[in-house]
Amino acid sequence: MPRLVIVVMMFVLVVPQVARAGDPEIPAEDEALYHCKNKTGQVAVTFKPETDLKDLVTWAMGFTCKNFMFDPTYVQRGKKVTVIAPNTMSAAEAYRVFLAALSTIGLTVVPKGNILRIVESSTARAETVPIYKHGLPDDQEQVVRYVLRPTYAQPQTLQLALTSMKSAAGEITAVGTILMITDYAATVRDMMTVVKLVDVPGGTDGLYTIPVKHADADKLAKELESLLAMTAMTEKGAPAAAPSKLLVDSRTNTLIVAANEAAYQRVRGLVERIDIPVETENGGTMHVYPLKAAIAEEVAKVVNESITGQVKPNAATAGKPGGAATTPGGDVVHLEGEAHVIADKATNKLIVMSSGRDFIALKAIIAELDEPRKQVYIEATILEVALDNGFTFGISEHATAQNSKTGAVTVGGVQTPQLSSTNIATLTAASGLLGGWIGPAVKASTLLGTSFPSYGLLFQALGTSANTEILSAPSIIALDNEEAKYKVGTNIPIIKGTVPVSATNPTTLTTTNVDREPLDLELDIKPHISSGDTVLLEVKHSNKDLISDDARLGPTWSTREIETRVVVKDQQTVVIGGLMQEKEIKNVTGVPILGDIPILGYLFRYTTKTKKKTNLLVLLTPYIVKDQMDLENIRARRMRQQDEFLRSLKSLEGMKLNPEVDYRRKRGLVEEINRSIEDVEEETEARAQLATPTGVIPGPVAPKSDEH
Repeated sequence: MPRLVIVVMMFVLVVPQVARAGDPEIPAEDEALYHCKNKTGQVAVTFKPETDLKDLVTWAMGFTCKNFMFDPTYVQRGKKVTVIAPNTMSAAEAYRVFLAALSTIGLTVVPKGNILRIVESSTARAETVPIYKHGLPDDQEQVVRYVLRPTYAQPQTLQLALTSMKSAAGEITAVGTILMITDYAATVRDMMTVVKLVDVPGGTDGLYTIPVKHADADKLAKELESLLAMTAMTEKGAPAAAPSKLLVDSRTNTLIVAANEAAYQRVRGLVERIDIPVETENGGTMHVYPLKAAIAEEVAKVVNESITGQVKPNAATAGKPGGAATTPGGDVVHLEGEAHVIADKATNKLIVMSSGRDFIALKAIIAELDEPRKQVYIEATILEVALDNGFTFGISEHATAQNSKTGAVTVGGVQTPQLSSTNIATLTAASGLLGGWIGPAVKASTLLGTSFPSYGLLFQALGTSANTEILSAPSIIALDNEEAKYKVGTNIPIIKGTVPVSATNPTTLTTTNVDREPLDLELDIKPHISSGDTVLLEVKHSNKDLISDDARLGPTWSTREIETRVVVKDQQTVVIGGLMQEKEIKNVTGVPILGDIPILGYLFRYTTKTKKKTNLLVLLTPYIVKDQMDLENIRARRMRQQDEFLRSLKSLEGMKLNPEVDYRRKRGLVEEINRSIEDVEEETEARAQLATPTGVIPGPVAPKSDEH
């Protein structure tokens, strides 16, 4: 069966006594709530500590003459309050103390006609609380409702700012461009103070243009929208300086921002940090890099080898996408994707096939390889001296005697292969001082099958002296760490043999096979410039000279080679030759015992003595070319030397080698100390520059104060 449920709601109504004459005047807006006007004097706190709601309302009724209504369950909950006020106060001040005491126990008053109903603060926003559209409510703990229409600021911006200030009983609702604020009157007063600071003419939305210089404006706008939206989500309880609209003018690559001053400054700060010339916004895969000093083929080979496997994987490169490349200093640069470098020989340019970001990494490596290298001008003097002395002395004699009866012939004498008194033909090949006596031929025609003089005496004396001096003064200029070659000379014919033209008749015509041998002077130098203006020279020298040309055996030449390394200072001459050779040959042909007799022994021997001495000197003087002025000085000096050579051909042999020294580039002990200090300072400055970031500056983006 259906049951009837009856709900009985109970309220306590407290009505004050009738007002009496002499009470203070009641404000006009509260006149309907007062029924007594005879209350005079100051108000004191007369209730005991830990007073419940009923005693608190009774105390307030005594000086306000207002009617109060409250739910008796509030008393049953046992909420109590203690007010300590040793001094008396006015009725208005005592009423604010009463409202503050109610808020302490979670209660407030709501006007209902001529009654003030006491309700819970958390539910007061659903009641008909006093509404304010302009001005400020009283500074008291009574729930009121304030309707706010911002003049300049965005309602959402103010809502976020005021939400952080509301009490537990307060509520802020945005309705279009209006904010509905429900909270204690004192709290609303504080909120309006903040509104006056935020809702100012500078906070209105305006149109701003931000030209984008390096990046693509469309891509940059998308990144900014994502970034600002993410920032707004994380800024809880604080106003977000975000633009209301962000547009792009593709024709001029410009951002058009609709925002207030704070939001515009924030967007501009982000754009200035991001819009830097990194050349990665075009998304292209082909990039052209013009070289200044290096050779395109060599640089392309080095970079491709660095990309395609010259770098061994390690813990730092494991798991990284793409490849890696190494700088000349040994640093590893990681790449996002594949990359390849092609050399254009005609224009000396590099075509880099890679993404934009990888091109930036590779460009730093290429720039290091493309640095102009120093040059070294090298003056060389190659001096070869040969001294050749010879001595020849010999006597050849014979005598014959024939028996007239028997015809027998007796022969005796001393003969040598070079000079023979029995063979007059040897005189034709002899040279020097010749002399002698030759007798008539012997009568016996069958002696040894030939005919020769009956007696003869021949002698020869010859002395030779040959001095040879060969001077070569090549000069060459070479790049640092690059080999330079110098080669000059001639070639000589060498007969290899004769071959008959016709095999059937080999005695008629023949052809001669001739080969040629180069006799060159070669000088290969590779300089390495070190710190302190010292130069390491890798030197290789070879020289071939013709000694003789025998009609039967062919030509004979000498060969000398030097290969060494030497460290020398700038403009210092160094000797790297000194190949000295001395040869002495003595050949004596004579009769034993008789040829050893002093003085008389020359009649019985033939003596040949040869003494030869050679010496090779190579002198090198390097000049470090630091700038174009050094090249001009070298050119002027060489032209001056050329003029002196043409004017002084006859006296050239007597001229000494005096390498020109630029004493402006020489330095003593004090300058050495100064240079050492400068080197330390330069190294410290270079390390500081390496530690300074060159890309996007980290840190918060602060709004700028300059006018736009």
